[in-house]
Amino acid sequence: MNRFILLLQILVPVSLMSMIIGHTGAGDLNWMANQISSYAAHAPLDYFVTAAMLFSAVVLVMLGMLVTRYRVFGENYFADIIPLLAGAAAAGLLLLATFEETARNLHSLRRAGFTAVRSQTFHDAGLLLFYYGSLLLVMLIGGLCLVGRQAVGSRVKGAVIFLLGPLSFILMTTKWPKLLGLAGPTVGLNQRAALFCLWLSIALCIYVASQRMRITDHAE
Repeated sequence: MNRFILLLQILVPVSLMSMIIGHTGAGDLNWMANQISSYAAHAPLDYFVTAAMLFSAVVLVMLGMLVTRYRVFGENYFADIIPLLAGAAAAGLLLLATFEETARNLHSLRRAGFTAVRSQTFHDAGLLLFYYGSLLLVMLIGGLCLVGRQAVGSRVKGAVIFLLGPLSFILMTTKWPKLLGLAGPTVGLNQRAALFCLWLSIALCIYVASQRMRITDHAE
């Protein structure tokens, strides 16, 4: 197995495990109400959350490199956009890791000083850059797997990857926890469900890319 692919396949679960470990031992935080950024800034094992962000940034950059180096999604203009979106999403994660959350809500931000407002502004910009960059990335890869003369299995994987993007957006922006009877603030649950969809879709992208890379190697 190519070492590049092997490293990618190791980093993907490691990033998820680091995130889970970073959420432990924080008795004053509630994962359903508080965002991941609150754990990265205030949890006892906050450095694991930061490590998860950095691991994920490396995964995104390597995914872009994989597409560029091995042309696993073919020679077309849309495939050339993948490294740009991956780089933008990775840059957003670096901003998130560098500028920690300084205000958990708008009320706290209004009472914060200039330094805190500046840090929170970069933090929020990084979140938007990462989320929407990743969203477009997985939907583009899923779309590329759907078009052309692809096998049925490849089309099915592409459909799953593509649909996980809109599903993530719905989970992030709607009040679906209320439909389950969950009372109180649930922004943390929304965020974690949406980002898990993104993580799963990126993992599937790497699986599909590695399969295509093996096919290319055999053909050569």
